[in-house]
Amino acid sequence: MEFLNPSSREKPPEFRKLRKLIRRDLTPHEFLSLKLQMSFLLYLVFGLLVLILKVNPLWIFGSVIVEFLYIRYLINSYYEFFIDPRAYKTFYYTITWLTFGAFAGYIIMRKIATEVYYYYIYLIAILIITMTFREIFRRRYGRDYAYGIVEDVKNDLVRVFIHDDIAANVKPNHYWLPKVPGAEQGAIVKVLVEDRAFRSARPVRILEVHPVQSSQSETEPKDAAE
Repeated sequence: MEFLNPSSREKPPEFRKLRKLIRRDLTPHEFLSLKLQMSFLLYLVFGLLVLILKVNPLWIFGSVIVEFLYIRYLINSYYEFFIDPRAYKTFYYTITWLTFGAFAGYIIMRKIATEVYYYYIYLIAILIITMTFREIFRRRYGRDYAYGIVEDVKNDLVRVFIHDDIAANVKPNHYWLPKVPGAEQGAIVKVLVEDRAFRSARPVRILEVHPVQSSQSETEPKDAAE
């Protein structure tokens, strides 16, 4: 029942298996985003195997239902631990059903196509729909900035860790950026990102600096502050 009707939780999962697999110190947001990516990849591979092996197409319908419910469960259960959760929900809901539509369309094509150009039309249609969704998503949720944490300062450069940010199209990583006044270790910074076609955005420079308040670290427990 919790899977079908998830409720918001106050603590994130422990990610024991993922921590053993990844062996990196990631935030709950990164781990949750990784689980979404892995589940979608499994769904995609399973659907492709169904098409290649030409088994009962109902397996694809069953898999899309399971994938949709899993995405819904993961995001709704740990809503507070996602950065911009509405963007993640819209993105994964949409690509899940678009993929199902692509699978279903291919099954139909195999039955009705008498010439190869039918498949060309099908592929062009999929491409147009995908690009249209990308543009709609970018206009609704897209941002030209992301937030990060300064982890190191070296001469005129700062090393900033930026979280996985689907709205800004930034991958989680450490980036060296030009130093600005106030960008000290531990500070939260707003970073300008440069969009690139068919690639993740590239952090360019720091726009704003939000230094960590010393009073906060004195009055709040360490876990809560983090």
